[in-house]
Amino acid sequence: MKKITYYLLDVFTQRQYGGNQLAVFLDLDDQLTGKDMLQMAREINFAESTFIKKRLADQHYTVKIFTPESEIPFAGHPTIGTSFVIANHLLSTPASTILLDLNHATIEVHIATAEKPASSLFVMTQAPPNFLQTFTADALATGLGLDPATLSEGLPIQEISTGLPFLIVPLRNLAAMRQIQLTAPQLKDFLLRHDGYKSTHPEGLSTSLFFFTSETFENQNDYHTRMFCIEDDVLKEDAATGSANGCLLAYLLRYRAERIRARVEQGFLMNRKSYLHLDGTRRGDHYELKVGGHAKLVAKGEWWG
Repeated sequence: MKKITYYLLDVFTQRQYGGNQLAVFLDLDDQLTGKDMLQMAREINFAESTFIKKRLADQHYTVKIFTPESEIPFAGHPTIGTSFVIANHLLSTPASTILLDLNHATIEVHIATAEKPASSLFVMTQAPPNFLQTFTADALATGLGLDPATLSEGLPIQEISTGLPFLIVPLRNLAAMRQIQLTAPQLKDFLLRHDGYKSTHPEGLSTSLFFFTSETFENQNDYHTRMFCIEDDVLKEDAATGSANGCLLAYLLRYRAERIRARVEQGFLMNRKSYLHLDGTRRGDHYELKVGGHAKLVAKGEWWG
C-alpha cells in the first residue's frame, strides 16, 4: 500500500480558514502516476493540489500541479503553498530561496524571513508575460451579459498569460463587482467564440476572467479582485489567484506605471479574505513580476492508496 504524507494549507492569508485551500503531497519516491495524482486531486477537490516529486537539491524540487480536471503548467497559490511546506518541513537548513521546476518554467521563490518560515512572506518571481488578444467593452458586455456602465473607461480589456491565461477586466467600483452574474454555458460559449476555451486556445488552456477595481473593502489595500473560470463545465470562483495577480501586475506595469507596488484583496465576497503583495518593474519589454503572500498550515496526514 502506498502511504503519502500530505499537508493542507490556506494560502495568501495568515489565518486558518481564509485564503485559498491547497493540498501538498510528498512523493519524493515517485510512487504516483499521473492517473493517481488526478484521482487524488479530485478526491480532495480543492482548486489545486500539488505533488512534490523529486529533490534536485536541498532547495530545488520538481513539482506537479493538478486541478480536479487536469494537470496544469503553473499556478500561483500552489507555488507559494508548496514552497511553504518545503521551507518548513523539508529543508535541512534555513534558506532564503527555493526553486520549483514546474511544467511551464522554473520558478524562484524568496523567503523574506528564512529563520522563521512559518510566519514569513513568500514571494515568487513569475515568468515573463505574454500579452494576447484585446476586447472591446461592447464585445465583453454582449458576450457575458455585463452592464457596459460597470466597465472602467480608459483602460483596455486584455488577455495576459505568465503560464495560465487570464482576461483582465477593469471595473469601476465594488458595486460593479457585486453585480457580476455569470453562468457556465454563457462563459463557455464566449470562450469558444473567441478561441479562449481549452479546445480552441492556442495553448490548450481555458482562459479565466479576472476582474479588478481600485475601490477596496479595506483602506490599506490598493485593488479588489475576483476570478472566475470554467472547470468540468462548472463555473467556479477562486478565493486567491497568484497567477492572475501576476498577470494583473504585468497589465498595470504596461498601462499605468513602470514601477508598481500594491496590496490586493480577493475572496472577500466568498468569506475567504485573501491578501496578495505585488511588486514589479518594467524596462522596455522586460518585466519583473513578483507576487507574494503568507500561508497557514491547517492539517497534516497520511494518504493511503
